Parts: sequence; C-alpha cells; structure tokens
Amino acid sequence: MNTRLLYIPLFLSMSVLAASQVWLSHLRLETSQRASLLQQEITKQQDKIQALGLEYASLSRPNRLRQLAHRELGMQAPRPMQVLQP
Repeated sequence: MNTRLLYIPLFLSMSVLAASQVWLSHLRLETSQRASLLQQEITKQQDKIQALGLEYASLSRPNRLRQLAHRELGMQAPRPMQVLQP
C-alpha cells in the first residue's frame, strides 16, 4: 500500500511534464506561423517601397518637372540678365 503512494507524485509529475510538452509544441507552432506571416508582410512592404521608389524617380525627373512648371505654372527658364552672380 505504501509503494502505491509513491507512484502518485511520479504520475502527477509525468502528467505535468507531458502537458507542458504539448503546450510548448503548440506555442512553437504558433510562433512559427506568426513569424512566417510577418516575413510575408515584410516582403510585401519591401515590394511597395521599391514600387514607390520607382514612382518617385519617375515623377521627379528634371525634364518632367520642367514641363510641368512651364505648362501648369507658366514658368520659363531664367534669362541671362535675371541670374545673379554671387
């Protein structure tokens, strides 16, 4: 009878360890999935950044800005008399 009482703490300890192992496996899987989703989001945002960089380069071309200044604002290139020398 006395030896049966020794098995109870052992059984409880093993049960706690097994439950902990299952819980840790679940956390590991969940963390891995979150990391994968975050990596996908990072890649998506990097693609957007690259696309915006290309768009910015296209929109800020000097020739395009010169045409917009002339067409939209009526600006002209300065004449030699309008340029001040330091």
